[in-house]
Amino acid sequence: MDETNNQIDSVDNNGDNVNDNNDIEEGSDDEDDGYYLLDKINFQYLKQNDVSMTVVNVDLNCDGHGGESYFNSIDWKVDGDCIANNRHIKRLSIEFSGRCLGRHCGEKYILGEQGHNLPTRQQLHDFFSCIYRNCSINTITLQSIFIADEFAGGLLEGLAGHLSLERLQIEYGRLRGVVCSALGHEKSKLKDLCLPNCEIHDEGLVALCNGLVGNSTLKKLCLSGNDTITSVGWRALSTVLQHPNCKLVALDLNNNGINEDSANTLNSALCGLSSLKILDLGWRQCACQTLFNQLSLSSIENLNLESNLINDSELVALASINTLKSLGLKGVRRSTTPAGWSSFFVSLQRNGIQLVKLDISLTSIGDVGLAALGQLLNTMSTLRTLTMINIFTGHSFDNLTPHGWQTFFTSLQETNSNLVNLFLGSNKIDNHGMELLMRRLVSNMISLKHLSLRYNDLVSPTGWQALTGYLQSPNFALETLDLEGNNINDDIVTAFTSALVHNKTLEQIHLYQEVDSDSDYDADVDNELITERGWEAMSTLLCNKSSILDTYNSNHTLHKVGDNHEEMNLPDDLVSYLELNENEDKAEVARQKILQTHFSTEDNESSNMQEFLHMELEVMPTAIAWIGRTTQTGWSGTCASGLSLSLTYNLMRRVPDLLDLTAQMKSSAGKRKHDVHLV
Repeated sequence: MDETNNQIDSVDNNGDNVNDNNDIEEGSDDEDDGYYLLDKINFQYLKQNDVSMTVVNVDLNCDGHGGESYFNSIDWKVDGDCIANNRHIKRLSIEFSGRCLGRHCGEKYILGEQGHNLPTRQQLHDFFSCIYRNCSINTITLQSIFIADEFAGGLLEGLAGHLSLERLQIEYGRLRGVVCSALGHEKSKLKDLCLPNCEIHDEGLVALCNGLVGNSTLKKLCLSGNDTITSVGWRALSTVLQHPNCKLVALDLNNNGINEDSANTLNSALCGLSSLKILDLGWRQCACQTLFNQLSLSSIENLNLESNLINDSELVALASINTLKSLGLKGVRRSTTPAGWSSFFVSLQRNGIQLVKLDISLTSIGDVGLAALGQLLNTMSTLRTLTMINIFTGHSFDNLTPHGWQTFFTSLQETNSNLVNLFLGSNKIDNHGMELLMRRLVSNMISLKHLSLRYNDLVSPTGWQALTGYLQSPNFALETLDLEGNNINDDIVTAFTSALVHNKTLEQIHLYQEVDSDSDYDADVDNELITERGWEAMSTLLCNKSSILDTYNSNHTLHKVGDNHEEMNLPDDLVSYLELNENEDKAEVARQKILQTHFSTEDNESSNMQEFLHMELEVMPTAIAWIGRTTQTGWSGTCASGLSLSLTYNLMRRVPDLLDLTAQMKSSAGKRKHDVHLV
């Protein structure tokens, strides 16, 4: 399993955003309130100018089936003002989900193509005219649509000249010369133009660049996945980059098949662009030592070289770029040696480079390189994200041993590192190494929020016991902990739950155990190491039913134990507790657990209703309000508001004197105070 694509879903952004320039941030300025597919109901909301309609998806499918075909029923000349005059739409996505008759499976719809169940050109013209007149949309995405002829180019020209549009993304667009020329509109206000996998040939790139020469508004340009471009096209791009008005901050040329000739064409242009901060040259391209030496004179901060064929001398040359804050070297291994990696880390330390983010997953650094990295971290206090997934040498693990990891973790004992994200999945860490790592984390790494140790199968259940001390440490501040694919059994889960009783930071602990198809276990049984006993301990952690006070003091923070709870076959009650804990109002979570656990029984006579019967009358109104408070958050499969009303009714029925003011005054003197904690 390739774990590099399976890091923890929710990762803190601290340290990941290495550039403060808001012009290169993707998407709109504000958080989106919702995502709406244009159907009959949502179309009415649009016509009402509903404030929640900030992200709208329009499907051009006209096949007459389902909500996806609603486009065909709208007369955009008559009702188009719902988009044209709308002031709340920020992001608009346009796609085609149907099938074109007579086309092979997988072939995409061509914008403006005529045929059965396809939008007419007049419909498209009217629809895009509505968009041109809108003044609030700042992001438009076209996906699953080929854009190839003059008609489509005319539609894009209107978008490129849009007054409020800042980001235009076309995915898999098959862009040709006439279309690319339209994107270089002279009145364009675009800050972000993203054209990945659009089959842009030299002709298309030359046409695009002719329109971009002298442009000063564009800050981000993505051309990734267009691997048919040759040095002819890159020469045209170099002309754009070398123009004094060019203000590009981010350039994505990932997976473009750039060879040595093309690289030489781009080198001087890239290095001479003083505004450039982010550069992506990843995926088996020519990133040569000459370029790295020249980049040392630039202001580049974020450089991605994933899966490139870099040798030892080129690796060391990278260490001369002293402005770097983020460096992606995932999969750079074929031409590098452990000695080269050691020299690279030593050079980084000698040059005083202060990285914020470093990814060296799938590399061959060996014990020698790992030891040098440990020494580097002792002087690099700026590093926030370190990703070291599946570290090996060549096709074996021979040059990276458990002893190497032990040396590395030992060297971290005195480091001043303030890591926020640490990913160490799929490595040869053993019990001793895990003990040393935990000792380091317990000592003073209070900054760590996200830790991945998945698929370290050399660590035995005994080794995982070292983690329990960290879970109880005063320095423990983790929000996500990934232990997927390890030797975690019921005993370890029970130990973890005991350590997490009072924890209020950990939101996710990934415990999924993948079944080995070659093992003696039943192939249909997942998580064979964690049985009902382990999940029962987890349920008790989240909702201790021993008493009302124990339920109140249960863990109300943890809400995820794996990526797919259904696939893990978790008990229903545990799933309910996890879902309830997703509510950010933890006081309400505790209240719901108390009501459901201690006051919701089929026989109300045997419930804890009597707990309320001996309260002083002065306290009773608060208790009634606490019981009857309505909420949208309830137990899985139950109606929270219905339970509150039911309990309030039963309390009134059990204590009718509450409604008799005379009886209340006569009995108030003899009532004692009650010690139930009201949340």
